[in-house]
Amino acid sequence: MSSYPCIGIDLGTTYSALAVINAAGRPEIVPNAEGERITRSAIFFQDDITTIVGEHAKRCAGHQPDRVVQWIKRQMGDPDWRFAVNSKQYSAIELSSIILKKLRKDAEARLGHIKYAVVTVPAYFDETRRVATMNAARLAGLELLEIINEPTAAALTYASTGGRPGTILVYDFGGGTFDVSIVQVEDAHNIKIIASEGDHKLGGCDLDIRLARFLTQKFLEEKNISIKEDEKNGDWLNLIDLSETVKKGLSKTSQEQCRPNWGANMIVVDVQRATFEKLISDEVMRTQMLVENALEAASLEPGGIDEVLLVGGSSRIPAVQQMLKAKFGKEPISYVNPDEAVALGAAIKAGFLMHQKGLTELTPQAAAIISRTKLQDVTAHSLGTYVVCDVGGRDMLRNDIIISKNTPIPAKKSKTYYTRYHNQTAIDCSVTQGEDPDPEFVNILIDESLELPEGRPPGCPIEVTYSYDVNGQMNFEFKDVETGKIKTLESADALRAQQLVEEVEADFDDLEIE
Repeated sequence: MSSYPCIGIDLGTTYSALAVINAAGRPEIVPNAEGERITRSAIFFQDDITTIVGEHAKRCAGHQPDRVVQWIKRQMGDPDWRFAVNSKQYSAIELSSIILKKLRKDAEARLGHIKYAVVTVPAYFDETRRVATMNAARLAGLELLEIINEPTAAALTYASTGGRPGTILVYDFGGGTFDVSIVQVEDAHNIKIIASEGDHKLGGCDLDIRLARFLTQKFLEEKNISIKEDEKNGDWLNLIDLSETVKKGLSKTSQEQCRPNWGANMIVVDVQRATFEKLISDEVMRTQMLVENALEAASLEPGGIDEVLLVGGSSRIPAVQQMLKAKFGKEPISYVNPDEAVALGAAIKAGFLMHQKGLTELTPQAAAIISRTKLQDVTAHSLGTYVVCDVGGRDMLRNDIIISKNTPIPAKKSKTYYTRYHNQTAIDCSVTQGEDPDPEFVNILIDESLELPEGRPPGCPIEVTYSYDVNGQMNFEFKDVETGKIKTLESADALRAQQLVEEVEADFDDLEIE
């Protein structure tokens, strides 16, 4: 039997990390080629052939902004977004695969050939973003064992490294996304997710921008220089980079002095922690609202939470910790390094799956630990379909939910609807994602039709079945009960997955990733 290392990857907005299960059955971080435990998710296209991933790429942004791309995870799922360099255009999927290839290449130098991996995503990623992440992994040459949610992975790390049983709130404030999950930890090996909330456009980079805008205001006051935000301007990127450094410093001290420059102009600014906390108060309040939503979804009061687990670099901010302490009446904990917890949990899941499938050889001790892992996650969004209803004597289009948000997965649900009109010859097979009954406030994942026989009366049954697997991928079936005719649907993203990989693989063969 071929044996491969059990790999978990946290593909992050600002930093990414890779972990492996060691001989003792425990997860550990694998440092990159530069000896760093986490890798900056930035890419520098040095020339037509060479791409550099990591801190060096970040440093190059100031003087070669047109050749550096960052915060790629923010663009996952956007089919129109591209980064143009070297007369080529790269999608977020292709760029994410470059980061994954860097992680894989560096780890293989220590571990040998890597074939399989578990990759994490924010709990609140929708299906389009999940499929995009899966495609990036495939393009990086990885066979994806599973996609799991970041807070879920962190909870798995918490449980497996001695965290006490109980109801845990995982507060995951990362570089580009925010998630909160409420988790029931039965013991070191049994995890059940109760509810999740989140915002995939809220993270530490937003806080950096808030501070950078504050510094631009100082430039205007002291130098009468008006600074325009532009991701292709090296001075603006340097200002964001400086703001990130100041932000991190203010987690340790009450004041940080910085010297931002714009071209040949420089000023000296003393940034008080209180000033920074005021600048980011809206973002911190937003996370608090999402925490409250998660508590409501789980039918819990703050007193029902036994521990608050901090995950993600932005969870280190004192204002965040003070808010959580005030709400829950206890100090939040960083049971493991907030930057590493997600990758470690993904490795545990990879070990379990690979041991189960016979893809790795573990020591008896490691196998005994890994094989007991049990993980129950939930859906992050509701899935429904459009139906026509009689509302006050008028036909109105409404969104009807079939699989509700926070349903344990894997899940399979069916509902029966009925044709509305005489001689109705088709039905709209729409698949929606969202919570609102108003069609205006939900996303349409698929919109096709199922043809029906002519001459039938109204009221003919149509059975609709949705299934949702552990990767967050879905299948949809619309069945005309009378004839047995079935329309099976997959999202356009899923259908295009392999085609995309085949289209760009050849181009990627020419790239050297360092």
